[in-house]
Parts: sequence; structure tokens; C-alpha cells
Amino acid sequence: MIKRLCFLLVWGVSSGASLSAHAAGFALIEQSASGFGNAYAGMSARADDASIQFFNPASLSWLPPGKQIIVGGSAILPSAKLRNAQANYINPTTGALTPIAGNDGGDAASLELVPNFYFAGDLNPDLKFGLGITVPYGLTSEYDNGWKGRYQALKSEVMTINVNPALSFKASEKLSIGGGISLQYVKAELTNAIDARTMTSGLVTTDSYGKMKGDDISWGFNLGVLYKPWEGTALGASYRSHIKHKLEGEASFRHASPILASRLSNSDISANLSMPETVSLSLAQQLNDRVELLADVTWTNWSRFKELRVQFDSSLPDNVTNTKWNDSYRFSLGGNYRYNDQLTLRAGVAYDQTPVPDASHRTPRIPDADRTWFAVGASWKLDPFNTIDVGYAYLRMKDSSINHSSEGAVRHNIQGEFSARVDILSAQWSRSF
Repeated sequence: MIKRLCFLLVWGVSSGASLSAHAAGFALIEQSASGFGNAYAGMSARADDASIQFFNPASLSWLPPGKQIIVGGSAILPSAKLRNAQANYINPTTGALTPIAGNDGGDAASLELVPNFYFAGDLNPDLKFGLGITVPYGLTSEYDNGWKGRYQALKSEVMTINVNPALSFKASEKLSIGGGISLQYVKAELTNAIDARTMTSGLVTTDSYGKMKGDDISWGFNLGVLYKPWEGTALGASYRSHIKHKLEGEASFRHASPILASRLSNSDISANLSMPETVSLSLAQQLNDRVELLADVTWTNWSRFKELRVQFDSSLPDNVTNTKWNDSYRFSLGGNYRYNDQLTLRAGVAYDQTPVPDASHRTPRIPDADRTWFAVGASWKLDPFNTIDVGYAYLRMKDSSINHSSEGAVRHNIQGEFSARVDILSAQWSRSF
């Protein structure tokens, strides 16, 4: 029943939306339009509105008395193309390479939407309650049919929904602490072509196709502290736990010939997937009544993601992709300028490290690379109860090479260089009452 409820939430807030990672790995940091214009600098030390609870639940204590709801989202237009693509079949006995014909895959990215919803309210003068419904992880890449790397990837999709109630206690005029519970649903689908020619010694020359899909629901938690040592300075620290999922679902096959039907039969499958823990340290420094400076560093334990192993209930061997990701850091700097009582202008930059260690562990499913954010934004207070926030960011992705060989008895290699960029527009409406 809980899993069905979470699936309906996913369908309701993001039906038709394809999701892709725009922080490191397959994380999505686009959780607040008010922080977006600063490239999310200083988010664990801020209390702009109810959306800050995603970054630090302790920040809820510093919101004005009363209740607030936020409805927001980001429209993301990425582009990711593989240039000079070369693919080969690797002979398991001799290691000889046989070229694979096909196209370069086209643009693997597409227009995407990342929604969010927040609520905050008083339980008593020192205790705040918050609720966030967000999409913290997501991934979509989809290549043209018949591309050279089709035996490694065609479509890859990971979609999540996170429901996070939280509490924040104001221990003193300088200190608040907070925590919350994350109920997280994840749904994944992976497709690829199957090289029937090599599996049938050339008797079948037309590709078969496989699809693996599964879902799961699991729990985690988040903690935070916010300290204001003196007027105008705020220091924040937050921790979001890892969430261990065991996805269960099915693998299905579309065969090019009946010869393969007995070798590739539909099967129930399972796969472990751990969403990594994060630690953030933030500073918000008010220089005067108009200018505020912001800084942040966030560590993500991506080294948990060593492999993606899909286990079959049938006699088929495990489908394994070795990733061997590293931990990564995100650094951001930003500033706010209060033009007048109604309008605040924002700007920020960030550098986001990729967890992918090298070209041999960069896969067509997740062609991740280092990225630099350049962001601007504004907050417009329409009246005492309503505020609109907007932001725009350009993400410059570092060109990244790929030289990846698949695992298993039938092996393929794909080489080339990915070129990517991202444009993002974020907006939210806040209502206080």
C-alpha cells in the first residue's frame, strides 16, 4: 500500500517528465528556486523560506511565525553527444576486435522537469514542523536506435520521489537543531540491444532487445544544526543518510529469432542500489543591510557505488557493470543584493566534481563529468503573503572521454568523447499564512 502511494505521488508530480542528473553522479540538487540563483551556496546556513528544509532541517526554526507552502520546479534543457564514436565486439578467446556499425547515438538528453513541494508550520514557539516532497535522484539517457553502443545502452532511467517530514527545535537565540525521516521510492528501467550474431555464431544477424525494470521503497534520515555566533553570521552543518534500496522487477526480451528464446527467457530480477550519504558545511555572512555573502562545501559518498549488479531468478548469469566511483565534492560561492524591500537579486558559481574515476569506468548510461555552474536569480515579494523566486543557470560540462568495455561472456567496447552542456530555469511560488 505504501509503495502504491509513493508511485501515485511520482506519477502525479512528474508524469511525463524525464529526469537526468545535474549534480554529480545521478543526484538532483534542483530543490529550491530561492537557492538556485546562488548556485545553492550556503544553503545549510540560510532560512529564506520553507524549501531550505531539504538542505538543513534545523533552518526551519528561523522562519517567521506562521505557516508557509511552496510549489516549485525546474525546467532543464541538457545536451549530451558522443563524438568520434567507435565500437567493437571483443573476441573472448583471442581478444580480437570486430568493428560494430551504426550511428553516433544522437543527443542522449532531452527537456526535463523536476518538481518540488514544501510545507512549514509552528507546533509551538520553539518547535517547527516541515514536510518536503522532492525528487533527489534522477537519470535519463536515451540513444538513437541502431547506434554503435546499442549493446551497452539504449535507454536508462532512474526516477525517485522523497517524502520527508522534519522537526526543528530552537534551543536558544543562537542555536537550532533539526532532523527528519525520508521515505524514498525509486523506479528504474534499463534497455539495450543484444548481439544475436555473436550468440548464435552468425546464424542470426538481427539484434534482439532486452528490458530490465524494477522498483523499491526504503527509509533514511537527515540531521542538521544551525548556529549564529553573532549578529549577521550563520554557520550550518547537515547530514543526509544513505538509503539502501533493493529493486525487484522483471527482465523481458524481444527475440530476433526463436533460436534465442530458450537462452534468453523472461525472468524476475533484483538489484541493490544505495543512494549515498552527504555532508554539507555552509556559511552565510551579512555584510550590511543589503549585501549577503554565501559559501558551501558538500561531500557525497559516491564510493558506495562500486557496481550495478542485476541478479536473475532464472539460469541467466548476473548482469554486472563495474563503476568503482569515487567520493566527490561540490564547492559553491554566492551573494544576495537586496535592491529594495520587494526585490532581491542573486548570483552564484559552483564547481561539482564527478565521481567517475576514468574513461574505462564512464558508461553510456551515466556519461558524467566535472561541471561548473554560473547562476543568477531574483526574489520578488508581491505582497506580505506571496513571493515569486526565479533563477537561471548555465552548466559548462568538461569534455570527457569514454573507453568502456562491458562485462560477461559477450563483451563490447565503446570509445569516443562526450560533449555536454545544460541550461536550467527554476521558479517557485511561496505563500505565507
